Amino acid sequence: PTPPEFPPGLYSPEHFMTVLRHLSIAHAVSYDQVKRWDVESMSDLGPATVGVVCVLQYFDPADPGNPRDVEAARFVEYLYNEWFLNSITKGDYDTDLDGIIQSGEQRPHMVRGCDFIGVNYYTRWYVRHALKGGDPRFDYKMGPGDGELTDSNWDVYPPGLRHVLNWAYDRYRRPIYITENGITDSKDERRVGYLLDHLEQLHAAIEDGVPVLGYFHWSLMDNFEWADGYRMRFGLFNVDRGTKERTPTKAVPVYREIASSNTLPE
Repeated sequence: PTPPEFPPGLYSPEHFMTVLRHLSIAHAVSYDQVKRWDVESMSDLGPATVGVVCVLQYFDPADPGNPRDVEAARFVEYLYNEWFLNSITKGDYDTDLDGIIQSGEQRPHMVRGCDFIGVNYYTRWYVRHALKGGDPRFDYKMGPGDGELTDSNWDVYPPGLRHVLNWAYDRYRRPIYITENGITDSKDERRVGYLLDHLEQLHAAIEDGVPVLGYFHWSLMDNFEWADGYRMRFGLFNVDRGTKERTPTKAVPVYREIASSNTLPE
């Protein structure tokens, strides 16, 4: 698989699954506590709603004609996009990752669900079976395609946003917020196009019937990234780390107009 890029840089499928299970349990306990205590509201919106944010990515086989690549892409999608949401909405704890829920892997008492799903969408990955003879479920590599790439070396693929929104709503029937979507663009040449292209796909998903409640661009200002520090510039406003001066990018007036009018420019 792709080498670990986040601290502490460890690779362990077993620990990965342990973390997933504990995250699911923690979500259920937290959901219960919020719903138990937040029963009144001072606003017209009612008591607190509790959701969960997931990074949903679009996965394609590196070679659609290679059954191993097709199977690897399907497994990666299941692992990255589906497993956790299945656990909190259905009680499915597929501990052996075979895609089949045995009687001992169903925990309906842990189902608390979520009131909405937050979707972080950035990119598409091509998945290739690595043929290294290890655990066949984790014996894969992921990488970008040959098209336009961001400074982070991520594939720019706007149609993937519409795909994952339809995918999530078809399976889980929850309203959706776009909680992250953006581009690393230090030269400030592609952010406007990235924003408009993805918002067009977002509107297409809404026309498909997906109840999208809001869109949050990532990010307002350049931020600290766990794997890249301050090298990558996601911000609508660039930040000078020495003087702390904020400089608006070309996308700021475009995004301001979109947010003010709730329409896309012609």
